[in-house]
Amino acid sequence: MKKLNVGILGGGYMGGLHANVLAGLHGVNVAAVCSVPLESAARVASLVPAPQPQVFTDFHRMIDSVALDALFICLPPFAHDGQFEAAARKGIHIFIEKPIALDVARGAGMARAAKKAGIITQVGYHMRYGAAVRRLKMLIEHGTAGMPALFDGRFDCNSLHGPWWRDKSKCGGQVFEQLIHIYDLSTYLLGQPAAVAGFTANLCHKDVPDYTVEDTSAVALRFKSGALANISGSNCAVPMQWNSTFTVVCAHLTAHFANPNAAQFIFTKGKEPRIEAIANETNMYEAEDRAFINAIRKGKAAGATIDDGLTSLKMVSGVMASAAANGKPVAV
Repeated sequence: MKKLNVGILGGGYMGGLHANVLAGLHGVNVAAVCSVPLESAARVASLVPAPQPQVFTDFHRMIDSVALDALFICLPPFAHDGQFEAAARKGIHIFIEKPIALDVARGAGMARAAKKAGIITQVGYHMRYGAAVRRLKMLIEHGTAGMPALFDGRFDCNSLHGPWWRDKSKCGGQVFEQLIHIYDLSTYLLGQPAAVAGFTANLCHKDVPDYTVEDTSAVALRFKSGALANISGSNCAVPMQWNSTFTVVCAHLTAHFANPNAAQFIFTKGKEPRIEAIANETNMYEAEDRAFINAIRKGKAAGATIDDGLTSLKMVSGVMASAAANGKPVAV
């Protein structure tokens, strides 16, 4: 089996996380890492056993001088500056962390570039790979769960994160940078969105200098199937906890998720409800990286494509537009 040469763009936490995972996958060679400053690239490269990847500070030099089969783009939202399109033109398959862009027009351009190049793409929606989420998806697809009717989701934490994260112009806000995972799950399980309406506020961080993102959000959504959702978020909750909880109500099944790997399924078709508990420790990052590599080898679509990334980008953009219009519904 030919080894796939993989490059990593971004020397932060996510770049290191993917480097660790990829180094353990059979048939994968992490060949290059690019970041500014060079020390960041070297730190990520050091996570890969010998032979260690080449390190670069110039992205275009990296993709011109190293023959890459795939690229992992692990940049903060504001740092996207045509790297996706440049790699696509070279026929390099691309994994990109969310959100794919800070505005829909840019995201749509990336999707067009991927389609024109015919490359495999995957967006870093690791929650799709939780064992309990995968189980529910299968039950919905097989018809056992019945029609999905309601998604009730929440993400909460309490952290200032890095300076760029506190700057709305650089990260887009908590809805863009964190809750987008929950919005993606809602469309993954309920289908294509139709409209959103919501509110956002900064209630707990008014006195924090340079904090311009929202720390509270409450949103209602309608899907093309007729299903509904409500999604809320908070950065005012328990420090050092990052909680993703959600409930999915279907015609014959209600699923309460403590996280993407753990849930209680209550089957309601029949005389007596039947309960199934799922508790799993699937490494969702390893699962999504493995799925992307397998998709490349098999020449098939990955589990969360750039088009899925564009859909969730439209959803969170609609949230912010609705909030700016005092909750007026916005078509997605």
